[in-house]
Amino acid sequence: MVKKNSWNLQEMQETLVRDTEQSIEQGFEEIANSSVPGGMPASVEASASGKGPTKGVQTYIPMSMYRRLNDIKLTRRENIAALVSQAIALWLDVQEGKAQVNKVI
Repeated sequence: MVKKNSWNLQEMQETLVRDTEQSIEQGFEEIANSSVPGGMPASVEASASGKGPTKGVQTYIPMSMYRRLNDIKLTRRENIAALVSQAIALWLDVQEGKAQVNKVI
């Protein structure tokens, strides 16, 4: 006997979209309310502070890097978006000659 599937695909998709939108909004709120920790170079602190318009960026990294990032996130009690923003700001400053990395910050 074949069991009839009673799932409503459209309802499931709408729920998924609604939940995803809510998660994104919460993430943006967390980013907007996050603070940059001390010890960062001034140029990185300014560029990672979230001032001005923002753009969400998605990337894929190896799980080993994600685990390391997650460990730092838990240690510093910051969200991953804030950490990645700081990392990108520092990388850009180094590439543009505005900063040098000589030791672990």
